[in-house]
This record gives sequence, C-alpha cells and structure tokens, in this order.
Amino acid sequence: MFVEERQQLILDLLREAGKVSVESLTEEFSVSAPTIRADLAALEQRGQLRRTHGGAILRDHSPAEPPLGAKEQAHRDEKRRIARLAASRVKEHETILLDAGTTVHEIARVLRERSSLTIVTNSLPSAFEFANCPGITVLLIGGQFHSERQATLGPLATEFLRDIHVDRAFIGVNGVSEDAGWTVVDFDAVQLKRAMMSRARDVIVVADHTKLGEATFASIGPLTSAQVLVTDTPIVQPQLQNALEMAGVEIIQGAS
Repeated sequence: MFVEERQQLILDLLREAGKVSVESLTEEFSVSAPTIRADLAALEQRGQLRRTHGGAILRDHSPAEPPLGAKEQAHRDEKRRIARLAASRVKEHETILLDAGTTVHEIARVLRERSSLTIVTNSLPSAFEFANCPGITVLLIGGQFHSERQATLGPLATEFLRDIHVDRAFIGVNGVSEDAGWTVVDFDAVQLKRAMMSRARDVIVVADHTKLGEATFASIGPLTSAQVLVTDTPIVQPQLQNALEMAGVEIIQGAS
C-alpha cells in the first residue's frame, strides 16, 4: 500500500469515527507505531487532523472536494471556453474517457452535438448529457457513488478500467505545478484518475487559469503523464511554461 493511500484511509476512518488511536491504526494497516505516528504528523502538518495523546482527532477544515453545485458556479465562462477547445481534439468514431468534474462536464455538453462516439465516464451528469443522443454509446463506470461529486470512485471503478483502452481521456485537476505535477485536493479520486490516464493513448488535462502554478494536496502524476494541457488564458508563470514544454506537454490556451 502506498503511503498516500494509507494516509487517505486514515482520514476516512477519522471522518467515520471522529478519532483514531495509534494502536488501532497499527492493527488496521499492519505497520509499526512509528510509521503511524509519521503518517499522523504529516497529516497534521497539512492541517487535516490534530494529534492527541495516543492518536488523533479530525479537524473541521480538512481539505475536501467542494460539492458539484458550488463548483459549477465558479469560472463558468472559462470552463466553457476550455471545453470548446478540448472538444475540438475529438474525432468521429473515437472512444473518449470523461473524468468527473465541472470542466469535463462542459466537454460532455459540447460532444452532444457529435455522433459515432463511445463515451466512458464515472460522472453521472456527463452520462445523462448523452441520454437522447442515439449516435453516442455510453459506458458508465461502476463503483462507490459519491453524492457530492455525482460520480463513482473506489477500487471497483479502478478495476472496471483494467481491460479498457481509449483514444483520449479528459482529466480535471485542482492544480498544475512544475514540481508537484497534476494535483487534486484529496485522495478520493487519485487512484481512478491515475488508472484513467494509464488507459488512454492521449491524456488531455483541463484546468482554468486559477489552477496554474498551484500544488494542491495529492499528486496524480508528474507533468510527463499527460500529453496536452487545455486552459483558458496564456500561462503567465515562466517556470511552469518551461516545465510543461520540457515534459513534452502540448499547451492549448484561449485568448487572454
């Protein structure tokens, strides 16, 4: 088990119980007490919990993915601009993988006008966009349903992708950093996003200008793990621009 995965599971246990002990976590994960203490120290440093004598309690302000409704209202025009640019990459008869998220949902809305596509997605809103599109086949990824994201996640969703190969995957992120790569705010979607990226011939990351130069909590991969970045304005951070170019990432950007 990866360190990041274990730490996310610790947070999951905290959300369920409100507190955890070092002793119970060593039994749960079959690791030593110093290992668990190091995990708790790292999570406390990130502001996600507060250590107590022999364990930890959850902080109220731990990083989390905002509800879908709140995210839809933020930078809507920019997301639509990105969606039009991103959708222009799609050709007839391709198999397209759509990640969950509001920017990728805007791509689904653009692709409704196409035909002869196969769409694979874990996003219920994106799947429903194609309900009355007879020329488009939709495969909905199974897994644990997360109501705030309106999407399926977890090991079952990751396993669903094991034997699937797609032409293009559109992936949403919370941060794009020259050091941390493509990042998100928590670990709930990390494994599935990584699986999506590994099953695609062409990985296209979509991110508006507020995400550029930001490194959020969890990395889903280095910059070299994607082929294309689509954003709404020219990149103003020279170091990020250079890092993307060095990683071989094609940058598609809207007008400033």
